[in-house]
Amino acid sequence: MRKNKCTGCKCRFPADQLISINTGKFHTYTCAAEYGKAKADKARAKQIAKAKSDNKKQEKAERAKHRADKERVKKRSKWYDELQTLVNQYVVHVRDKGKPCCTCGTEKPGIKYDAGHMISRGAKAELRFELTNIHIQCSVNCNQHGAGKRAEYNEFCIAKYGQEHYDWLIGPHPTLKVQFPHYEDVKKEIARYRKLLRDNGIKPNV
Repeated sequence: MRKNKCTGCKCRFPADQLISINTGKFHTYTCAAEYGKAKADKARAKQIAKAKSDNKKQEKAERAKHRADKERVKKRSKWYDELQTLVNQYVVHVRDKGKPCCTCGTEKPGIKYDAGHMISRGAKAELRFELTNIHIQCSVNCNQHGAGKRAEYNEFCIAKYGQEHYDWLIGPHPTLKVQFPHYEDVKKEIARYRKLLRDNGIKPNV
Protein backbone atom coordinates (compact mmCIF):
# COMPACT_ATOMS: atom_id res chain seq x y z
CA MET A 1 0.00 0.00 0.00
CA ARG A 2 1.31 3.42 -0.92
CA LYS A 3 2.34 5.62 2.00
CA ASN A 4 2.44 9.41 2.12
CA LYS A 5 4.38 11.71 4.41
CA CYS A 6 2.56 13.50 7.22
CA THR A 7 3.00 17.28 6.88
CA GLY A 8 3.43 17.62 10.63
CA CYS A 9 5.68 14.85 11.94
CA LYS A 10 7.11 13.90 8.50
CA CYS A 11 6.48 10.19 9.13
CA ARG A 12 4.87 8.05 6.42
CA PHE A 13 1.36 6.57 6.79
CA PRO A 14 -1.05 4.78 4.49
CA ALA A 15 -2.58 7.35 2.17
CA ASP A 16 -6.16 6.50 3.21
CA GLN A 17 -5.34 7.19 6.89
CA LEU A 18 -4.19 10.79 6.35
CA ILE A 19 -6.51 13.67 7.11
CA SER A 20 -6.43 16.34 4.43
CA ILE A 21 -6.96 19.95 5.53
CA ASN A 22 -5.98 23.31 4.03
CA THR A 23 -2.49 23.32 5.64
CA GLY A 24 -1.53 19.80 4.49
CA LYS A 25 -2.07 16.12 5.22
CA PHE A 26 -1.83 14.78 8.76
CA HIS A 27 -2.11 11.42 10.41
CA THR A 28 -4.11 12.84 13.37
CA TYR A 29 -5.91 16.05 14.26
CA THR A 30 -3.49 16.44 17.19
CA CYS A 31 -0.55 16.43 14.81
CA ALA A 32 -2.33 18.99 12.63
CA ALA A 33 -3.00 21.21 15.67
CA GLU A 34 0.63 20.99 16.82
CA TYR A 35 1.83 21.82 13.31
CA GLY A 36 -0.52 24.81 13.13
CA LYS A 37 0.63 26.07 16.53
CA ALA A 38 4.33 25.69 15.63
CA LYS A 39 3.78 27.53 12.35
CA ALA A 40 1.92 30.34 14.12
CA ASP A 41 4.65 30.59 16.79
CA LYS A 42 7.31 30.79 14.08
CA ALA A 43 5.43 33.54 12.25
CA ARG A 44 4.91 35.43 15.51
CA ALA A 45 8.61 35.13 16.40
CA LYS A 46 9.51 36.42 12.93
CA GLN A 47 7.21 39.42 13.40
CA ILE A 48 8.74 40.17 16.82
CA ALA A 49 12.28 39.91 15.41
CA LYS A 50 11.36 42.23 12.54
CA ALA A 51 9.80 44.73 14.94
CA LYS A 52 12.95 44.68 17.10
CA SER A 53 15.13 45.12 14.02
CA ASP A 54 12.98 48.03 12.82
CA ASN A 55 13.16 49.63 16.28
CA LYS A 56 16.95 49.28 16.34
CA LYS A 57 17.22 50.85 12.88
CA GLN A 58 14.98 53.72 13.96
CA GLU A 59 16.95 54.25 17.18
CA LYS A 60 20.22 54.19 15.21
CA ALA A 61 18.86 56.74 12.74
CA GLU A 62 17.65 58.95 15.60
CA ARG A 63 21.07 58.75 17.32
CA ALA A 64 22.81 59.63 14.05
CA LYS A 65 20.49 62.62 13.58
CA HIS A 66 21.07 63.70 17.17
CA ARG A 67 24.85 63.53 16.67
CA ALA A 68 24.60 65.47 13.42
CA ASP A 69 22.45 68.13 15.10
CA LYS A 70 24.95 68.44 17.95
CA GLU A 71 27.83 68.73 15.50
CA ARG A 72 26.09 71.50 13.59
CA VAL A 73 25.67 73.64 16.71
CA LYS A 74 29.04 72.77 18.29
CA LYS A 75 31.21 75.85 18.61
CA ARG A 76 34.42 76.10 16.60
CA SER A 77 36.40 76.28 19.82
CA LYS A 78 35.16 72.81 20.79
CA TRP A 79 36.19 71.34 17.42
CA TYR A 80 39.60 73.01 17.72
CA ASP A 81 40.07 71.71 21.27
CA GLU A 82 39.34 68.14 20.13
CA LEU A 83 41.77 68.44 17.24
CA GLN A 84 44.44 69.97 19.50
CA THR A 85 44.12 67.07 21.94
CA LEU A 86 44.76 64.59 19.13
CA VAL A 87 47.60 66.59 17.55
CA ASN A 88 49.33 66.85 20.95
CA GLN A 89 48.83 63.14 21.58
CA TYR A 90 50.31 62.34 18.17
CA VAL A 91 53.37 64.54 18.75
CA VAL A 92 54.17 63.15 22.22
CA HIS A 93 53.31 59.49 21.72
CA VAL A 94 54.09 58.91 18.04
CA ARG A 95 56.24 61.42 16.16
CA ASP A 96 58.50 62.52 19.05
CA LYS A 97 58.23 59.42 21.21
CA GLY A 98 61.57 58.67 22.87
CA LYS A 99 63.11 61.99 21.81
CA PRO A 100 64.54 64.46 24.35
CA CYS A 101 62.85 67.70 25.38
CA CYS A 102 63.26 70.16 22.53
CA THR A 103 64.40 72.99 24.81
CA CYS A 104 66.50 71.41 27.61
CA GLY A 105 67.36 68.02 26.13
CA THR A 106 66.29 66.01 29.14
CA GLU A 107 65.44 62.35 28.56
CA LYS A 108 64.68 61.39 32.14
CA PRO A 109 62.29 58.43 32.35
CA GLY A 110 59.12 58.83 34.35
CA ILE A 111 58.68 62.59 33.93
CA LYS A 112 55.70 64.10 32.14
CA TYR A 113 56.08 65.47 28.64
CA ASP A 114 53.84 67.91 26.78
CA ALA A 115 53.41 68.95 23.17
CA GLY A 116 54.91 72.42 23.50
CA HIS A 117 54.31 75.18 20.98
CA MET A 118 57.20 77.42 19.96
CA ILE A 119 54.73 80.18 19.10
CA SER A 120 51.87 79.90 21.57
CA ARG A 121 48.24 79.50 20.58
CA GLY A 122 47.51 82.84 22.21
CA ALA A 123 50.12 84.59 20.10
CA LYS A 124 49.28 82.94 16.78
CA ALA A 125 46.17 80.77 16.89
CA GLU A 126 46.58 80.01 13.19
CA LEU A 127 49.72 77.94 14.01
CA ARG A 128 48.19 75.85 16.76
CA PHE A 129 48.07 72.72 14.53
CA GLU A 130 51.28 73.35 12.56
CA LEU A 131 53.50 70.36 13.40
CA THR A 132 56.78 72.23 12.87
CA ASN A 133 55.59 74.58 15.61
CA ILE A 134 54.95 71.72 18.06
CA HIS A 135 57.51 69.40 19.68
CA ILE A 136 57.91 67.24 22.73
CA GLN A 137 58.83 69.31 25.79
CA CYS A 138 59.22 68.43 29.45
CA SER A 139 56.06 69.53 31.17
CA VAL A 140 57.20 71.13 34.43
CA ASN A 141 60.69 72.52 33.86
CA CYS A 142 60.25 73.98 30.37
CA ASN A 143 56.62 74.12 29.27
CA GLN A 144 55.05 75.25 32.54
CA HIS A 145 57.62 76.89 34.84
CA GLY A 146 59.84 77.90 31.95
CA ALA A 147 56.94 79.47 30.02
CA GLY A 148 57.90 77.39 27.00
CA LYS A 149 61.59 78.51 26.99
CA ARG A 150 61.04 80.64 23.88
CA ALA A 151 64.69 81.54 23.27
CA GLU A 152 65.83 77.92 23.45
CA TYR A 153 62.84 76.86 21.34
CA ASN A 154 63.77 79.40 18.65
CA GLU A 155 67.29 77.98 18.51
CA PHE A 156 65.93 74.44 18.31
CA CYS A 157 63.61 75.27 15.39
CA ILE A 158 66.31 77.11 13.46
CA ALA A 159 68.70 74.20 13.94
CA LYS A 160 66.07 71.65 12.95
CA TYR A 161 64.32 73.38 10.05
CA GLY A 162 66.61 76.23 9.03
CA GLN A 163 66.32 80.02 9.19
CA GLU A 164 64.03 80.23 6.16
CA HIS A 165 61.40 77.95 7.68
CA TYR A 166 61.71 79.73 11.03
CA ASP A 167 61.06 83.04 9.29
CA TRP A 168 58.03 81.47 7.63
CA LEU A 169 56.73 80.33 11.02
CA ILE A 170 56.90 83.80 12.56
CA GLY A 171 55.38 85.39 9.45
CA PRO A 172 51.68 85.87 8.57
CA HIS A 173 49.41 82.84 8.06
CA PRO A 174 45.80 82.19 7.03
CA THR A 175 43.36 82.27 9.92
CA LEU A 176 41.84 79.06 11.23
CA LYS A 177 38.56 79.99 9.56
CA VAL A 178 40.37 80.08 6.24
CA GLN A 179 42.18 76.81 6.99
CA PHE A 180 38.94 75.14 8.09
CA PRO A 181 36.01 76.90 6.33
CA HIS A 182 33.44 74.41 7.65
CA TYR A 183 33.20 72.21 10.72
CA GLU A 184 33.38 69.20 8.39
CA ASP A 185 36.93 70.23 7.52
CA VAL A 186 37.96 70.08 11.17
CA LYS A 187 36.08 66.82 11.56
CA LYS A 188 38.06 65.26 8.69
CA GLU A 189 41.33 66.35 10.30
CA ILE A 190 40.17 64.87 13.62
CA ALA A 191 39.39 61.58 11.85
CA ARG A 192 42.82 61.62 10.19
CA TYR A 193 44.65 62.00 13.50
CA ARG A 194 42.50 59.36 15.16
CA LYS A 195 43.52 56.94 12.41
CA LEU A 196 47.20 57.90 12.78
CA LEU A 197 47.02 57.13 16.49
CA ARG A 198 45.14 53.85 16.05
CA ASP A 199 47.58 52.76 13.33
CA ASN A 200 50.33 53.19 15.93
CA GLY A 201 48.44 51.18 18.56
CA ILE A 202 47.30 54.19 20.58
CA LYS A 203 43.74 54.86 21.69
CA PRO A 204 42.72 58.44 20.82
CA ASN A 205 41.90 60.61 23.84
CA VAL A 206 38.82 62.07 22.09
